[in-house]
Amino acid sequence: MVTVDSVVQQCAARARLAFALVLASTSLAAAVAHAQLGAAWRFAPAIAVISAERDDPRFALVDQAVSFWNTTFQEIDSGFRVGPVTRMVQPIPEEALQSLSRAVLTNPRGAFEIAEVFRNLPGDISVLLGDSEFVSFTIVFEGSRRRLIGIRGTRSPPLSLPNVAQNLIAHELGHALGLGHNDDPMYLMCGRPAPCRPEIYRSDVPRQFPLTDDEKRQLRMMYPRYWTPQAP
Repeated sequence: MVTVDSVVQQCAARARLAFALVLASTSLAAAVAHAQLGAAWRFAPAIAVISAERDDPRFALVDQAVSFWNTTFQEIDSGFRVGPVTRMVQPIPEEALQSLSRAVLTNPRGAFEIAEVFRNLPGDISVLLGDSEFVSFTIVFEGSRRRLIGIRGTRSPPLSLPNVAQNLIAHELGHALGLGHNDDPMYLMCGRPAPCRPEIYRSDVPRQFPLTDDEKRQLRMMYPRYWTPQAP
């Protein structure tokens, strides 16, 4: 015999189960990241640049990269801008960066877990300036609301080569803004699966590699003239 109390208890049990499933799915979503997805920002992203060294010269290179992208948005008549940029000095989780870089490299179009150490970083775009050797990368997580850029150390090639670090940082920031790779080594966003590697940016005379016309058109579509920020 089914009583009112038993029905109420069953409904309560179903509700608890549904709530538990929601919590589980939310937890999973927070733990999953994707590599270099072409997602446009709905708000102007703040950038936090983090290094273990207060006098890290790459702080200035990030500023230059942000200036390059904001100048580009102005030139294509877009209403979108990047920034502000905040500099922070704190220890860098080098081993976690290396592990995440390997995950991106081996599974560039798939999903993978992101370590807890990366989930509470400041900034909508967090730029970690590492000191060890790994392949620099950009990932998207938290439903495209956050981007993480990992930049390898500059003690050895290719980032020790002149002009490379500046363009590599601008390249990774391009991913964080929604652009993918092209296959032309004359342009900033050249990369895998094309054989372009950071060495292509080497130059004894400082120079910023440009974007392709197609990339500018893509940016114009993602961030049109009347782009206005929405709530994060």
